[in-house]
Amino acid sequence: MKLKATTHIQNSVEQCEKALAEVEQLIAGLDDSTLNTQEADGKWSILQCLKHLSIANKIYVENIKKAHQKYPQEPEETYSSHWKGDYFTKMISPKDTGEVKNSMKTMKSMDPANALNAAETIEEFLSTHRELAELIRKSENYSLNKVKVPTALGPLVKLRLGDAFSFLLGHLDRHVLQLKRIKAAVV
Repeated sequence: MKLKATTHIQNSVEQCEKALAEVEQLIAGLDDSTLNTQEADGKWSILQCLKHLSIANKIYVENIKKAHQKYPQEPEETYSSHWKGDYFTKMISPKDTGEVKNSMKTMKSMDPANALNAAETIEEFLSTHRELAELIRKSENYSLNKVKVPTALGPLVKLRLGDAFSFLLGHLDRHVLQLKRIKAAVV
């Protein structure tokens, strides 16, 4: 995929903000018990899903901040995704139909606890994702192609900054669909 870097940044911010608004709407009016009710045995609750997103997002937010400090501010006109970024994004993102084809096992380090404090979990989710949106905005001063961001798999597996945004937002969209499914099952 090749497009103007500013367009990719704008689209990414909009996608993040849209997902945040969807989550806020999904959880509005739900009590702590409902938010902590698991979809089924061995499945997550709404709060566990939000906590998982926060855990994963914090890793990438920190890695993006470090990349911003490490690399010079040299924005480029065009952003071109890399095959590795395309692969990771396609693997994690829901299909255009809203279907999630690839079930994935969550890494132990990103597996949330069972019972969670609703107010803390929701605030953590919203703040980490607002911070992500702000970092995406600030990335207009950096090369989306040359700046590399380590993934949650460790420092050996890196994505281009622009690809990291696509991957994170695909992950977010995947779990927004999961939140809708959980809510339908527990309300």
